Parts: sequence; structure tokens; C-alpha cells
Amino acid sequence: MDEYLRKLDEAGMCLMVYEGSSVIFRSKSKGVRPHLEAIAALGSRLRGTLLVDKIVGRAAALLILYSGVVEVHAGVISRGGRDVLNRACVKLLFEEETEHIKMMDGRIYCPFEAMVQGIDDPEQAYYAIIEKMESLRKLN
Repeated sequence: MDEYLRKLDEAGMCLMVYEGSSVIFRSKSKGVRPHLEAIAALGSRLRGTLLVDKIVGRAAALLILYSGVVEVHAGVISRGGRDVLNRACVKLLFEEETEHIKMMDGRIYCPFEAMVQGIDDPEQAYYAIIEKMESLRKLN
């Protein structure tokens, strides 16, 4: 197992961000939420960092590009997420690749993964995801 993924697992986290050898952000949140939390908390400080995430789909990959992260270690990555990060020359290490990110029931595709299918611009994806999160918050 990758050293960063081992540390993520040992800490019981879903996402961690490193600046050099120091952890500057950690979250137990799932899905795209920890990416949005990191962007809100760190802003431009994310540029040039290393991000470790249990699961990276296409939506998360676009948020990674938006934030300026330069290296990603993922437990699972979707093919679309891998393609987004490879095209942008983000250093990527992962343990497993899957066709699509699915919901916990294993049957329904992640709504954020589906939502960004026609989006290639990281900034456009960020604002679309923020808008969707806000609309979901209002429903609950």
C-alpha cells in the first residue's frame, strides 16, 4: 500500500492534503464535500500541494485541477477522473481503477460524477458543484 494512503487509512480520514511533509488539511467527509471544504479553508494555499483521497471521480478530479494540487494519491479512481488528471499532467498514483464512481448501494452512479460529464473547465465544474450542493442543502 502507498505510504500516503496507509496514513490516510490509519488516521480514519477520507481526504488529506500535504504541504511538503506537513498535513495542512484533513477531512472525514465523503464524496466531493472534503474537496469543497479544503478549497474554502485553504484557497490558493492548495496550489502545489499533494492530495490523498480514498475515491477520486471525475468531479473530484476537476475540483483538484481547480485547486491547483500537483500530485494525487487515490485508493480508487474512475477512468474519467484519471483522464482529467492525466491530461493536466497532475502526478497520479492509485491502487484501483473503475469505470464509474457509484453510490454506496453500488447501483446508482454518483450524481456529481454524472453532473460533470459535459464539463471540461475546472472553474465551471466548481461553480456547478457548489450550486448543486446549495440546492441539496435547501432540500434538507
